[in-house]
Amino acid sequence: MAGLGPKMTRLVGEISEGVCINMGIPSKIREIGERVRAGAVDAGRDPGKVEIMAKVRVSVHPDRAVARAKLRQVLTFYNIADHYSTMLKECGFEPEVAAIQEAFRAGGFKAAVQALSDAYMDKLPVIPATSVEEVRDRLGAFAETGVTRLSIPYVPASDPPIEDARRFIEAWKKTS
Repeated sequence: MAGLGPKMTRLVGEISEGVCINMGIPSKIREIGERVRAGAVDAGRDPGKVEIMAKVRVSVHPDRAVARAKLRQVLTFYNIADHYSTMLKECGFEPEVAAIQEAFRAGGFKAAVQALSDAYMDKLPVIPATSVEEVRDRLGAFAETGVTRLSIPYVPASDPPIEDARRFIEAWKKTS
């Protein structure tokens, strides 16, 4: 089950095989994982058997600005969506979320995309990288949170998107 808030994530631990955490920075992933495991204990379940899965979106391009541009579009949606924007504010990003939401109200989605800074992006669960090796290195901070599985959705940065995704998968296999 997906879950972000305290009640939902405890319930996940009580009744589900695991949690899927989307848009969680490492400290939030740890916090959610602790609540899920506590819910499992409360229900008499083995907390070690509850899966903790987190998503970290990645984009790879030799020009980091190009990789950032594609991820910026994805991140903008999460900053204007109710539940995710609330979680991002709780993580200490209230000024950034407010600026993006104000830009959205004033000028629509394109304006909101432009309001999402590189500095803010670098604090979020996305990796705009110039190489697969960089992706692997930066995933370490997420792997250390106690997750049992990392999902790394790839956001193509160049056209055609299917070829970009294929290049990423092939490069990923070579670094394994």
